[in-house]
Amino acid sequence: MPRGNAAPEERLRAIETLLLWEGRVTRGRLLDLFPVHETMASRDLLAYRQQFPRALTSDLSSKAYEATPFLQPALTAGTFAEYQQLIGLAGLGVANGPIPIESSHLDATQIDFRNFARLHNAVRTSACVRIEYRSMRNPERHERVIRPHSFIQAGPRWHLRGFCKEAKEFREFNLGRISSTSTEADEMLPGIEEDKDWLALIKLRLVPHRDLSVPQKQLVRDEYMSGTTAQVFEVRMPMVRYLAQSFRAAVDPDREKPPSFLLMVEGVESLPSNILWQP
Repeated sequence: MPRGNAAPEERLRAIETLLLWEGRVTRGRLLDLFPVHETMASRDLLAYRQQFPRALTSDLSSKAYEATPFLQPALTAGTFAEYQQLIGLAGLGVANGPIPIESSHLDATQIDFRNFARLHNAVRTSACVRIEYRSMRNPERHERVIRPHSFIQAGPRWHLRGFCKEAKEFREFNLGRISSTSTEADEMLPGIEEDKDWLALIKLRLVPHRDLSVPQKQLVRDEYMSGTTAQVFEVRMPMVRYLAQSFRAAVDPDREKPPSFLLMVEGVESLPSNILWQP
């Protein structure tokens, strides 16, 4: 999200944020975020390196600055919200405009910047990583070797999709449940080009809940559907469940009823099995 008239201090904070959460920073990455001349971006990188010489090292082959183990938040608080604001993913940070605006788009996932930077690098380079993970089925820490290919923002939580060596299939992993990461360069696991579910697009139709009255249904249509009969999304198959959940759309309208559920998923029976969380 390019930003005009950014002060040098803001760009220095951006450099630190990128180093923390992406593990590297380049002049081109800064130019993606700030409409400044290349010379200014180069000066900013030099200024940060002069101020924190142990925090980054130069990689001449890729023309990038890589984070070192000595990197610590100094100009920033080191929070994931700062990273989201920088790259334009957060619903926060808009209160600095001419009128006050608040958002309920808050993150509940506790993410370590070192883990995120390694995972970000693995996605960028199509590499495998070994993670220490916990799940509801197996809440004790255990190791998984995965080849991640995409990040997923799902309401207040963040996930990572990739192929799991142990499960022998593509899965999503909650970033808040990953306690450690390490490289696993020798592994050769399937990548995004073999993730058929991820590459498949599904049409998800949301309609007013069938138990609403006629006036209530019209109200919901006006609110969500511009007065039409349904809101239709075409999304990647694994995203269907997250989208239905974010709209609080009933999957089983016999059990999930108004006023908690104003919408319902139409044609659940025609959707591929196991792509929706059942109540």
